[in-house]
Amino acid sequence: MHIATPDRKELKSESSIERKILEYLANNKRSRDTLRGIAEWWILKQRIVDKAKEVEVALGRLVAEGKLSARTGPDGQVRYYLAKHRVRAIPER
Repeated sequence: MHIATPDRKELKSESSIERKILEYLANNKRSRDTLRGIAEWWILKQRIVDKAKEVEVALGRLVAEGKLSARTGPDGQVRYYLAKHRVRAIPER
């Protein structure tokens, strides 16, 4: 097994990846995995959770500003869509 040895510069501060690994293990104390499993499941899962929080905030702002509308479906899930009066207001790329 080969484990990369950090140089002095890398040792100075804990990287965001290191924090994410430690956060995952703090929340999942019995977890064990391979390098690939950690990269694919632990790190990506945490990024998805982080992004979901950012998206939730952005959606809330857009609804509050009247740019999006939201409706709860029969399954209890909220669906977001462009407010009717905004359809023509969005510039095309």
